[in-house]
Amino acid sequence: MVYLHGAISETLRLYPSVPNEPKQSMEADVLPSGHAVGKNTRILVSIYSMGRMEEVWGKDWMEFKPERWISERTEGNNIINAYKFAAFLAGPRSCPGRKIAFMQLKNIASCVLRRYKIVVVDDHPVLPLPSIMMFMKYGLKVRVLSRKPENK
Repeated sequence: MVYLHGAISETLRLYPSVPNEPKQSMEADVLPSGHAVGKNTRILVSIYSMGRMEEVWGKDWMEFKPERWISERTEGNNIINAYKFAAFLAGPRSCPGRKIAFMQLKNIASCVLRRYKIVVVDDHPVLPLPSIMMFMKYGLKVRVLSRKPENK
């Protein structure tokens, strides 16, 4: 389940279900980057772009590497850093359903992958369709192959 957790986290890093998060300042403030924002300033946080920043994820940012979540994993939260991995936001506004979402994803994925092998159809373009929610531009065409039945 540790590797599956890493694979789900890596998927959400590259393709967060909510790619952009609008915010508005209640008071004038200075962001961690040093940029000043005035009261009632609207800010659009691009979680999609944050998952692709070389200065945050390193030169291998484009590689799908579930291992990056295992070696740097923080005990308890099962995430690297809530502000580095913002698919569920962070701080006082973080998603209260994060742990339940991971639990459901791991349960479903382990049940499906135990019984079937899922193979993406050759030459099928896998591209995002940016919107309020992240969709796939052409869907995901796969072949579902049955695994050998388990001995009971």
